[in-house]
Amino acid sequence: MSEDLFFFPPTPIRSPYYNLAVEESIALHLASFGLTGGVRLWVNPKSIILGLSEDPKKNIKPVVLENFLKSDLSVKKPNEETVYIARRASGGGTVYHSPTGNINYSIYVNLEKRKELFAVRESYDILLGIVAKALTKQNIGASPKGKSDLAMEESGVLRKISGNAQFRKKNCIVQHGTLILKKELIQEVSDLLLHPPEEPDYRKERSHSDFLTALPTSFSTIQFQKDLFREFAGYLGANATTENPDFSFFGRGFSTFRKVVLKESETVRMRKYESLPFIINREIPT
Repeated sequence: MSEDLFFFPPTPIRSPYYNLAVEESIALHLASFGLTGGVRLWVNPKSIILGLSEDPKKNIKPVVLENFLKSDLSVKKPNEETVYIARRASGGGTVYHSPTGNINYSIYVNLEKRKELFAVRESYDILLGIVAKALTKQNIGASPKGKSDLAMEESGVLRKISGNAQFRKKNCIVQHGTLILKKELIQEVSDLLLHPPEEPDYRKERSHSDFLTALPTSFSTIQFQKDLFREFAGYLGANATTENPDFSFFGRGFSTFRKVVLKESETVRMRKYESLPFIINREIPT
């Protein structure tokens, strides 16, 4: 496995439960395989994603929650009309994903090999800095704000373009975040979510439509994934690109790791992420 780094490119849309299970499964096995880290880009169907400790009743509009409770969670190919609700392994607030309105990224690092990431504040500074550097390659100036946001200035006002959160499993740190690609997503956020129970100081009680913004229409997700992986590899002292097949999660060099991760993810998805007690009340079946 070249340089012990992998890049996991976007795949056809699956359920949010599949995506979150893959996230956790990579974290569970990354260090045991001796890998240093990886980057993943992924897209969800229409999905509300709760932070680990979030109360859905305090974050989601009642009619949205009621409609979700009538839906079928076990389908592998998502229903385009359904707004799914899921709970992730990381903390932080509630976010909304859509197939075209945003792109999600994940950064995985082996803490045994990068001990400077043990401290939470320092880890956010370092990893948000990597994302911000990747954005500058497209002349987008974004800076860390609050605990784990990236914000950009628009008409002299700071607006959020990215929320991030972390979890840690088996000596692996996972930081994942979302980038807003289209302003239409912001209207959907307003339609689906309540004002958050907690907010960063720089929000100043602004509504979703006044607080959030989207990246420029010229933004290229293809270029961003190249730049993000290159900046991440540079942080780890490696020369790696998405164009090099040696770094592909789906390449021959990662076949055993991939098989273990995907097999584990099926168990984690069915036992945890698709479980209504977990989604609604954070209860994991024993």
